[in-house]
Amino acid sequence: MTQAFPIPYCLNVHPAADWAAVRRALSRHALAVKRLAAPDRPFPLSLHLGSRTARELADSPRRRAAFRDWLAKHDCFVAGVNAFPYGAFHAARVKTAVYRPDWRSRARLDYTRRVAELLAEWIPEGGTATLTTVPGGWRPDWRSRTDNRTALRNLARAAEACRALFETTGRHIRIAVEPEPGCAWELFDPAVEDAGAEIGWCLDACHAAVEFQSLERLDWSRILRVQLSAALECRNTPAARDALVPFAEPRYLHQTRAALNGRILGAWPDLAPALKTLPTLPEQAVVRSHYHVPLTWNRSGPLGSTRSVLTPVFFRRARRALCEVETYTHSIVPRALRPRTLDEAIAGELRWAARRYGSSSSTKRNTVSPGLA
Repeated sequence: MTQAFPIPYCLNVHPAADWAAVRRALSRHALAVKRLAAPDRPFPLSLHLGSRTARELADSPRRRAAFRDWLAKHDCFVAGVNAFPYGAFHAARVKTAVYRPDWRSRARLDYTRRVAELLAEWIPEGGTATLTTVPGGWRPDWRSRTDNRTALRNLARAAEACRALFETTGRHIRIAVEPEPGCAWELFDPAVEDAGAEIGWCLDACHAAVEFQSLERLDWSRILRVQLSAALECRNTPAARDALVPFAEPRYLHQTRAALNGRILGAWPDLAPALKTLPTLPEQAVVRSHYHVPLTWNRSGPLGSTRSVLTPVFFRRARRALCEVETYTHSIVPRALRPRTLDEAIAGELRWAARRYGSSSSTKRNTVSPGLA
C-alpha cells in the first residue's frame, strides 16, 4: 500500500456555511492541492464542519454515502475535523463571535456530539481521530464561577458521548481543546483534562508563539493534534508599526503581545488597540500578533513570522500527534502579499511542512494513514 501524504491542510481556509459550500471547496481546491502536493498518494483531509453543515450531513444518509464514494474515488480520507467555529467562519466580521456558543451552552455540546458521530463514520473500525474545539470560551464573557463548572460539565458529557461511540462502533473519537490567547481554558489546565480520558489538547503553534511559550519544553502526553502555523512578528520600531497597520483588519481577532527578554510587557485583545499603545513601549520589544501567515512566507520589510519556532526538535516531538497546516488568512492579507493562486499557496505550505516532518526522526512516529490519525 502506498504511504499516505503525512500532513493534512485544515479546510477552514474555505467557506463552509453549508454542505454545498464544503463540496465546492473539496472539488475545486482540495483536489487541485492533491494534484500539486500528492498526486500519487492517499491524501488526508482535515474537514471544517460548522453547525449547519454537520446537521445537514447528520440528517442525510444519502449525502454521507455520496461523500464516502467521493473519498474512495479520489484517493482521499478524513484525518480529522475542525469543530471550533460553530457558525460562519468567513462572515464579514467574526472576531470574538468565533468562540460562541461556548462550552457553557447546550448548543456547543450537541454540535460536538454530532461531529463526533460523523467522524466515527469516516474512519475504519479500531481507528482513532480527533475533532478540535473552543477552549471553553472567550474569558471576558464569563462572569461567575458557575460558568466554568457548567462548561466543564458539558465537556465531560461530550467525553461520555465519545466513550459511547467507541462501545457501539469500535472507533476512538477524541476531543482536542485548542487554547487561544484570552480564552478561558489554558494549555494543560488539569480541570479540562479531568473531564475525561477522551479530552486532550490541540497545540496551535501560532497561538503558543503569541503567548511566548516554549514549544520544545512541553508535556506531549495529552497533545492530540498540532496545527503548524506562524504568527506575525516584528520589533517594536516605528517602521514595523507602520507595516502592521494594514493587518489590523475587521474580520478576525488578532490578539497581540509584546515582550522584552521573554517577559510580556503588554497584552491586547486585538491588533488595532495594540497599535495605539505600542509607541509607549521600548523599540527593542518583540511584538507578536495572532495573524496566521503562510509557513512559506519569509518576511516583508520589517515584518517577519514565528516560523523559526518550528525547529527540528519541535517536529520530532510533534510527530507523536496528528500534524496539520492551518493558515486561513490568505484572503485577508494585504493585497500585495496575497498568493497568485490559493491552491499553489496551500500546496507550497504542505510541501514545506512535509519536508521538515519527514526529515525529523522519532521512534514514536504518528504518520497519517487512511482513517487513522
